[in-house]
Amino acid sequence: MQPRRGEYFSMISAAPVDLTVKARYSDDADAMFDRARSFADLIEATRRISRYDRLPAEDMEPGRTYETDIRIFGMFRSPDYQIRVDALCDETRRIETSEGGKGVRSWRHVLEVHPDGSGSVWIDRVTIDAGAMTPVIARYARFMYRHRHTHRRALEISASLRPACRPANSDLPIFHPVDHRS
Repeated sequence: MQPRRGEYFSMISAAPVDLTVKARYSDDADAMFDRARSFADLIEATRRISRYDRLPAEDMEPGRTYETDIRIFGMFRSPDYQIRVDALCDETRRIETSEGGKGVRSWRHVLEVHPDGSGSVWIDRVTIDAGAMTPVIARYARFMYRHRHTHRRALEISASLRPACRPANSDLPIFHPVDHRS
């Protein structure tokens, strides 16, 4: 039996997506984590593809919610986009945010920076739920994160998308088995 017109797309697109991006740097992990926690660095790294109006060019603070109007390529707009910093740990070099706004139901981001030989590896794990627009938003997110790391002069970048293996509800804690190493 064939799905009715439009039904197939909605069946596929309604599922949240996991994006994982890994970038290797010659800079040490502490220096890269300083960049990771800086909205000024985010604004600079994406200035050619997006604009973050009202986002302060300062370091993130745990427990704080930031509001911004995002413009992508100067055409697409997500007003009143919320970025809540759920956790920020200097010791483990880890940041967790819950984000969302017009067009994006949930954007759960876990960022980690680890030492790697004489440099570091920066890992972004993002679970995206944008309803019917999830496939489009997820592919843009993959492009955007690769662009950020290219701008920061990463030595190597890998990115993968796959169906999410957990709910994207912003009230649930994020857990990945690799988060808790022995």
